[in-house]
Amino acid sequence: MKQFTFKYHNNKGALYVLSSFFIIPLVVILGSFALVEYSSWALWVFIPLGVGAIVYCMFRYIKISKDIDTITIDSEGFSSKNYGRVQYDDIESIPSYGGLGQPFPSTKIKLKNGKKIVWNFNPQNQKSKSDIETFIAFRNELLRNLEDKAEQYSKNEEKQTENLFARLVQQLKSSKKQNYKYITLSLSVAVALLMIARTCGEDFIQNKRKREAKELTNMALKMEIDYESNRAKAQKIATDYSRKFGPVSLFTNDPKAKIEFIPEIESDPYTPKINIFGLRREEDNKNLEKYINNPDHVAYHMTVVNSSIDFFSVMSKSIFTSDDSDYIPVYLTVYNPNESLPVSKFRAVKDTVFRPIHVSTSIELPLKGNLTQDVLKNMDYASIRSILSLYKETFFYLAAKDLDGISVERFEKLKEIITADFEKHGISTENFQTQRFNVQ
Repeated sequence: MKQFTFKYHNNKGALYVLSSFFIIPLVVILGSFALVEYSSWALWVFIPLGVGAIVYCMFRYIKISKDIDTITIDSEGFSSKNYGRVQYDDIESIPSYGGLGQPFPSTKIKLKNGKKIVWNFNPQNQKSKSDIETFIAFRNELLRNLEDKAEQYSKNEEKQTENLFARLVQQLKSSKKQNYKYITLSLSVAVALLMIARTCGEDFIQNKRKREAKELTNMALKMEIDYESNRAKAQKIATDYSRKFGPVSLFTNDPKAKIEFIPEIESDPYTPKINIFGLRREEDNKNLEKYINNPDHVAYHMTVVNSSIDFFSVMSKSIFTSDDSDYIPVYLTVYNPNESLPVSKFRAVKDTVFRPIHVSTSIELPLKGNLTQDVLKNMDYASIRSILSLYKETFFYLAAKDLDGISVERFEKLKEIITADFEKHGISTENFQTQRFNVQ
C-alpha cells in the first residue's frame, strides 16, 4: 500500500475558461457590430470591458480549479481524498484526451456508474514539477496493479468475457504517447482581429442584412405562389369530387347564382392569425396539401354563390329539422345586400354595424304522397316569406338534391306550390327561374 499527495487542476473552472476564450470575445465583437451604426467609438468601450471580464474569469478559474488530492493505492483499488474509494472493477475506461486536450500526465478515469475522475496538470509550470513527478509515480503504480489484475484474469480459464483490465492497461499506456498541441493567441493579434472586424464590420452587417431580407422576401413569395397553386388544385379536386353528390335543382330570382359543394378545410382555432405577407399562408398551405392528398377525409357543404355581389352562403338545415327518415330537407336562403333586419333587443344599443339580410334554413318534404300547401305551414317558411314580402329586391334561393330522393318532378311540384303562395301574398315571381347544377 502506497500513498501519494499532489496538487492538480480540476474541471470546476471550465465555464470561466469558456467565457474567456469564446463568450466574452463573441460578446465584444457582436456588441460593437450592433452599435457601430450609432457610435463609432463603441468598440473602444467594449474592448476594456472585455479585457476586464477576461481577467476576472481567469482569476476565478485559477482560484477554484486548483486542488490537492491524497491517494492510497493497493492491489484492489485506490482511495482518493476527493473522489473516495475506487475499485479496479469499477473502472469503465481510461480514455485519452487527444491532441487538443490536456497534456500528459493529465488523466481522466470514467467509472461504470457514469462518474468521472479528472486530474489535470500543466508541464510548462515549473512550480508543478514535483507534483507531476508524484502523480507519474501514482500512474506507474496504477499501471503495475492493472497489469497484475490483467494477468490474473487471463489465467482464469472460466472467464470467457473481454479482459477489461488488459484494455485499461492499453489505454493507460497509450495516454503517455498523446501529442498535445498548444494553441496560443497573443493580445496584439486579438486586438488586430477586432480592428479588422471593426473596419469591415459595417459593410459585412449591411450585406448580411440585405441577403437575409432578400431570402425572407423570396421565402414569403414562394409561400404565396404555393398557396395560389394549392388553392387552384384544391378547387379542381373539389369540383371533380362534388360530382358524387349528384345533381341539384335551384329555384331562384338571382340569375347569376350557382350551386357549389365546398370542402370543410378547417384551421386550428387556437393558432393566432398572421397578417404578414407570405407567412400568413404557411398554415393555409398545410391544410390545403392535407386536403389535396385526402379529399375524401373532409365534410362537404352545399353552398349558393354569386361572385358578382360577393355572396356566399352555406345551405344549412333548420334547427327544427327532425330525424324522421320519411322527410327530406329542402334548403331555403334569402339575401338582401341593401337592407338590414331591425335591431334585436338582445343586441347592444350602440351596435351600428350594418348587417345585410341573410337567413338560411330548411323545410321538410315528405318522400311519398302528394305535395300540398301543408308543407309550407311551418315557422321556417313563414319567416322567409315575410322577409320577401317586406323587403323588395331580396334574393330567394330554394335548393334540393336528387341524391336525397327529391326527383325533378317532385321539385317542380314544390316550386308550383311556392309560386302560388308567393303570388297570393303579393310577392312577384316574374324573374324566378329554375336551374340545374352538378349534372354529369
